[in-house]
Amino acid sequence: MRKVRVNRASVALWARLSGVLLTGLMTLAVLPAQRLYWLGTLTETGGVSYAYGVSNDGLTVVGHANGSAVVWNRAANTIIVVLQGSDSRLWAVSADGSVAVGNTYPDPVGGPERAFMWTRQNGFQWLPPAPGTFCWTADITPSGRYAVGKSRAGDNLPTLWDLSQNPPVRRAYAPQGMWLGDAYGISDDGRIIAGFGHGSGWGFRGIVIGLRDDFSVAWSRILAPASGHSSCVARGLSADGAVVVGTSVASWFSVYYPAMWRAANNWNPELLAHLGGSAGVAYDIRGDVIVGFCRNASGQNRAVRWRLATATTQVEDLNQTYASLLTDGSRLEVAWRLSANGRYIVGWGYHAPKNRTEAFLLDTEASSTRGDVNGDGCVDDADLLEVLFAVGGGSGIEDLNGDGVVDDADLLEVLFNFGSGC
Repeated sequence: MRKVRVNRASVALWARLSGVLLTGLMTLAVLPAQRLYWLGTLTETGGVSYAYGVSNDGLTVVGHANGSAVVWNRAANTIIVVLQGSDSRLWAVSADGSVAVGNTYPDPVGGPERAFMWTRQNGFQWLPPAPGTFCWTADITPSGRYAVGKSRAGDNLPTLWDLSQNPPVRRAYAPQGMWLGDAYGISDDGRIIAGFGHGSGWGFRGIVIGLRDDFSVAWSRILAPASGHSSCVARGLSADGAVVVGTSVASWFSVYYPAMWRAANNWNPELLAHLGGSAGVAYDIRGDVIVGFCRNASGQNRAVRWRLATATTQVEDLNQTYASLLTDGSRLEVAWRLSANGRYIVGWGYHAPKNRTEAFLLDTEASSTRGDVNGDGCVDDADLLEVLFAVGGGSGIEDLNGDGVVDDADLLEVLFNFGSGC
């Protein structure tokens, strides 16, 4: 057993906080196991932000804020601007938060999208054929080794980048007579990609492409839309590449529904349950959890979650599940991506106190050790000091109850769990 060392500084801190202990008992008793963090924008008021990817520890979130590609570094409670302006975005990040990919549109050098990567070690880097030629990215493997998207290669085609090479190596694919296409998802091993394409005799359809070890095409499967629909798009892919999620389209831009295609079901289309409106997309899948958005019967977009086994019959409105975290009138509109371990959900919604569209991070699990700010498994002086020095700040890791401010309630959570796990 590790001993808890309570030194003179600790005693002084306890004395300083004794005045709030009694009044905080009721507050602490109702602290939620799940936590919702509104990530902010580059300005205190105004602006918009969107979150598109998150690391396994929830401390690195990537996306878009005020027209710029950004990284929310929650450990330091800072926002890193990777590429300023030009409507640039970071679309995905590795499981450890060290590598992310994105694109800009319009590009600072003129023209359409240009793809880039960001690493915590080296910062910004263009991906070939950028900056001179059109390309964009959409997803990255948890290892950070491979990314997928689209690039100019004769036509604009589904593309895979090997980010472990310097410079990164690009490969484009055109199976089954494809004229043009996109890649939106990639399996964890980088050997299966999924997206959308157009080809002779098969129109606009989702597609799954299996790759050999040398990255040549081993097989491909064109995905059919649901009965009565005209088209479909594959937006996400399970870790093993056996389940594709996306949307089946009855009418472009107006009537489209969340759908999945499973290898175990011979890649046949399966419509997912929805909220009664005319639009919905399943964007991501990790394990047995699928996330996306659905429009309800009132025409409002809602962030949703499905479980793979019941996805065709049951859908969960996250605004209802996590209503206790939304008592200020805020709402979750789109759940874009899950962390690779499935714990965190990122997306965007309406943040009522700021009256703006804002990125969110939803922690769907309780901490294994409550009050453990630095994650070392022991609630001790170090955790208390981290919270104390962050009092008055925003939604960093010190904001233990996820209410958007570091205050007495967060200090109380450390104090009442002091010594746990030590």
